[in-house]
Amino acid sequence: MRSRASVKPSDYPALPFHGIRFVSFLSSFVVTIILAIFIYHLHADGYKLPFAFLVLLVTSLLSLLTTLLTSLSNCCCGLSPKFSLALNIPLLLLWLLSLALLAYSMSGTILTKCTTTYWATSTALSVCRSYKALFAFTVVGTAAYIAAIWLDVVVRRRQTRLGAYGPMGSSAAVGEDPWDVKLAERRDSSAEGLGGRYDSVPQPAEGRKGAARVRFGQGYQHPAEQTGYDPAAYR
Repeated sequence: MRSRASVKPSDYPALPFHGIRFVSFLSSFVVTIILAIFIYHLHADGYKLPFAFLVLLVTSLLSLLTTLLTSLSNCCCGLSPKFSLALNIPLLLLWLLSLALLAYSMSGTILTKCTTTYWATSTALSVCRSYKALFAFTVVGTAAYIAAIWLDVVVRRRQTRLGAYGPMGSSAAVGEDPWDVKLAERRDSSAEGLGGRYDSVPQPAEGRKGAARVRFGQGYQHPAEQTGYDPAAYR
């Protein structure tokens, strides 16, 4: 029995789409957790939140919401590449801005090894590793959104080349298969088209009743040598 599709099929390939969304969600989640820990300790010690951390926190939270929204939209009603691009392009700009601010403000920490030579205590070593992890997952999140935009562009070009999806409408009653009804409608429309084409040709009897005879289009013309009569050939 043929399954009845109630959801518009997705134009996105499953493996790249979900793979990119998983990497994006994971990087955003890790960045949010690390920033939450930093914010807690900074607030406990009476320090203000750096501007780079604030921008990165907003970016990671918006990325989490966008990843969930686009994934649910793709599963429920089919994700539009235009809608996905409208969300991913601003987020990519935020990721690039966050990465630039983070690299500028943490350049000394990022380029320094997390060893006891540079960091005396275990707490300082933990902070160094957290900074490096934060920067690394920020790079991963930026790369994930670059890949997401690339996938949106590829799917959009494929849609433009093959044509937009149009659902097949049918007048199926309750309990009937819409595919069977649609096939029957197509057969009826084809039969009507053929019947209307041949019904417009007058019957041959009308020519004998005084009506104008029907002259068909120029078809096969018999050569004269095939239809000519030669009396000498039968002597």
